[in-house]
Amino acid sequence: MKQESQKFPQFSAEQVKQVLGSPEGKQLIALLSRDGGKGMQQAAVEYRKGNLEGAQEALKPLIQTAEAEALLKKLNGR
Repeated sequence: MKQESQKFPQFSAEQVKQVLGSPEGKQLIALLSRDGGKGMQQAAVEYRKGNLEGAQEALKPLIQTAEAEALLKKLNGR
């Protein structure tokens, strides 16, 4: 279901670079790429369509692990 009214968070290029360049960010990218990047690709497709819920669903199997949750907590604490 398309969520056109959903506002997507806006991040500066510097913020993205800082998070993805951190040790935790690099570990998270590696974790999200374990399925050959299929989940991330599907999430990107859904996000571009404006379907935030679909993007979250595509990533759910990858981020619902203890390892991913720990990394996300560290990143959110920055």
